[in-house]
Amino acid sequence: MKKYIKHFITITKHKYYVMKFCFKCGLYMRGIKHDLSKYGITEFFSSAKYFQGTCSPIDAEKSEKGYSIAWQHHKGHNPHHWEYWIDNIGTYKNTPCKIPYQYVVEMICDWLSAGIVYSKQKPNYNKSYIEPLEYYNKHKNERIFHKETQELIELYLNMIAKNGINYFCRNWNKEIKTYEYINGRLQG
Repeated sequence: MKKYIKHFITITKHKYYVMKFCFKCGLYMRGIKHDLSKYGITEFFSSAKYFQGTCSPIDAEKSEKGYSIAWQHHKGHNPHHWEYWIDNIGTYKNTPCKIPYQYVVEMICDWLSAGIVYSKQKPNYNKSYIEPLEYYNKHKNERIFHKETQELIELYLNMIAKNGINYFCRNWNKEIKTYEYINGRLQG
């Protein structure tokens, strides 16, 4: 029972930070909706069973089983994950789609929050914060992004590395060039 309570506290703390950062970015609905699927039966009980507190329980489940039902559900229901945007049905290729900018921003807020919650460090939001960029660079070759999405992610992570989280939250939307919507459809 202890693992279930600790898991609940961890995912709630994570959601709190993502919501805080999304709100600072002006993306209120993304902050409110972020990771609600983690509280559902499919994800919660599986993840609580593999809870460790220092990293995602999904990795522990994958180590034991070779896959994670919680992860399959999570990435399929949360468009802030890059895996949500991979098209491979019938092609046997992993073709990345361009991720709409609000989900890219939510993804950055998600990464920031995960780093804070799992590392238990509290960065100064007004100062240079390089850890997210370093983590991204270390794992970049394991991820598949559309070229323009990758450029936007790197722009945002460099912005945080140079000027801090608060600067990113105030200025992320001033850097959108190829990401724009016309009649509700992503253009660029």
